[in-house]
Amino acid sequence: MNKNFNSLFLAGLLFILPVCPPTIARAQISETSDTNTSQKTLFKDELYFGLTKPGGEIVSESEWQEFVSAVITPRFREGLTVLDGSGQFLNSSGILILEKSKIVILIYEKTPEKNRAITEIIETYKRTFQQESVLRTTSEVKVSF
Repeated sequence: MNKNFNSLFLAGLLFILPVCPPTIARAQISETSDTNTSQKTLFKDELYFGLTKPGGEIVSESEWQEFVSAVITPRFREGLTVLDGSGQFLNSSGILILEKSKIVILIYEKTPEKNRAITEIIETYKRTFQQESVLRTTSEVKVSF
């Protein structure tokens, strides 16, 4: 009797389950899709500034803020973002360096002047804080405001 009840129960589920529609996730068109008329194509640079000076000293927060105020902001008055980071890299001597860093994100219209400004920022930082390098990544991005 118990076996018949189980079979009957399972058969009943087969009839009931199709009535309950499955949950379907649908992606919505985001605000930054190609249909958004206020969208622009710009360039995004991420600059990675290591904070460890030769000899182990660290670029202080006040030194960093002075650098941003005096060197970066005048070249990118339209805006920028600064993030704190922690990274590592292999230096020219083959030594793995672990250090705190600052990441600056710049979004801009590509012009020779902006490219020159970014190069000046990198060279000034390297010279001021005796850095071997500053990592720069550049990508094309679509933005809307």
